[in-house]
Amino acid sequence: MTKKQFSRRSLLASTSAAVTYGLAGCIQGEGDSEETTTGTQMGAGASDFDPANPEFPQPMRALIQSGFETGTLEDLENMETRDEPRYGDPVQQTPSNDDDLIDPDKLAFAMTPTEDPAAYRDTMQPLMDNIAKETGKEVEYFPLQSYASMIEAMRSERLHVGGFSTGPTPFAVNLAGAVPFSIQVSDDGAFGYRLWLATQADNDEINGLDDLSGKRVAHSEPSSNSGNQAPRALFENEGVTPGEDYEVSYSGGHEQSILGVANGDYDAAPVCSTCVTRVANSGNVDPTNIKVVWASNPFPTTSFNYRYNLTPEIQDGIRKAFIDYDYSDTKIAETFEGRGKWTEIDYATAYDIILQIQEKNGVEYQTGNLEE
Repeated sequence: MTKKQFSRRSLLASTSAAVTYGLAGCIQGEGDSEETTTGTQMGAGASDFDPANPEFPQPMRALIQSGFETGTLEDLENMETRDEPRYGDPVQQTPSNDDDLIDPDKLAFAMTPTEDPAAYRDTMQPLMDNIAKETGKEVEYFPLQSYASMIEAMRSERLHVGGFSTGPTPFAVNLAGAVPFSIQVSDDGAFGYRLWLATQADNDEINGLDDLSGKRVAHSEPSSNSGNQAPRALFENEGVTPGEDYEVSYSGGHEQSILGVANGDYDAAPVCSTCVTRVANSGNVDPTNIKVVWASNPFPTTSFNYRYNLTPEIQDGIRKAFIDYDYSDTKIAETFEGRGKWTEIDYATAYDIILQIQEKNGVEYQTGNLEE
């Protein structure tokens, strides 16, 4: 791991036209029933996929091979800043009164909850070492089992630095005083993920959103952004209303959704692109047997946050530990698909599409609305 000064690139929010395009989702297949291609035919033409001008349906394999599961720095550069979030509260400002600041002896760090709450302890050690170096504070890993408990820990000042995944990030801002300041990127600037609508490659009845009527469609779980909240908002914007035009079945997760599609348990599923790419790369699903019939613009992935009322010196040290170091030669990059660097973000800007989705879905920022 080496220290170097990256350009502190800010994520920018869309212009009004681009925002409309982003919420609408996006990129939709244009073939009609007379011109659709079968899974076998698409497999033969996989090399023809152009990420700059995507057309659907496409084999899942072609999207993975082209890196279409993530966004790029070009996507970021085509956005404009927002001064205030369109929904919910803005990020809280650092208090001007010293009495309102906190200066803990130890800084508690946590990552997004997993089945094994301590799974990321060793992976994130290089980062925690640099937080300690830059702040002069001891850093301890704080394993937590749910987003609700993670948000409560930051709200009560027991958690000071944490990675919140996409959907819970606005909850952390509105309920816990979190300041989202960075996301991970790879050496070539890849970031985030997309929402894909996947079905069987040989399913000739589904080649776009309009074909979901009356079908068995798996959403992952209620609090998931790409697995439930995003499709409810973005699909409706395209004229397809989940729960009305098709019955929603909750699978329990993105892996369960894509495996259910592969096994024929569901006709289709909206899934997180990077999640199902990991499933394919692990050999648990054959991407040649899956096709993607619709895809969204990229979403930001896990945001990294500190609590707003940490002293300015601690805040600055935390930022430096993330932004000024290259972790490409550590377990961090190995674990997170080569994303060994961080770039700065502005919450109102980077999470604009997420806030649009949550506003459209009537999300209320209460811990009870976070699924355990």
